[in-house]
Amino acid sequence: MKKSFLIAISVIIVPVIIFFAGSAGKQNFQHLPFMGERIEPNGADVKDTIFYAVPDFKLTSQTGEIITQKTFDNKIYIANFFFASCKDVCPKMNAKVATVFSKIKEQKFAEIKFLSITVDPENDSVPVLSAYAKKFKADPSIWYFATGTPDDIFKAGQGFLVPVSKEDKTIDHSQQLLLIDKEKHIRGIYDGLDEVELARLKDEIKVLLYEYHTNNK
Repeated sequence: MKKSFLIAISVIIVPVIIFFAGSAGKQNFQHLPFMGERIEPNGADVKDTIFYAVPDFKLTSQTGEIITQKTFDNKIYIANFFFASCKDVCPKMNAKVATVFSKIKEQKFAEIKFLSITVDPENDSVPVLSAYAKKFKADPSIWYFATGTPDDIFKAGQGFLVPVSKEDKTIDHSQQLLLIDKEKHIRGIYDGLDEVELARLKDEIKVLLYEYHTNNK
């Protein structure tokens, strides 16, 4: 029984250690900040600080699967916004996301996923997203390229705190990558075209993994 328990633990812990040891960059294992507005304790109904959490959403992936926040239960995920017909920023940004995705897939981290949401739902249908995802060799069980109604996309943009236009309910084209923890908190925001920022994202994924695995969250 003890031997089986040790084997089971090693399946979880060893890949994390390998990822830490095999990745370049400064390894600074500190707690990451929480992004967004927070409610501070008031001594009455609020006993502890409540950190902002990304609200639920309902979108459709490149395979036609309905995805919501439940899809990411007990998962860490990286989110970004794009559109398939973009010729400049989006392909460069998603190519950089693909380098992070490849590393995660190589190390077989089942607790990390990716979500790329189109800001052009009228043109980015499920077949369009399916073809687009293949350009980046995205495993559809790990990296979701998502669409929805214009209202669904707008609400998702608001939920992820990206720049939106309330007048015409559109989302500004952004190159931000967002790191979301298992409780749906935004723990990091990164410039998806900047190599230094991308390195910081990779390091802070390690920090967040370390935070969970050492604190048994």
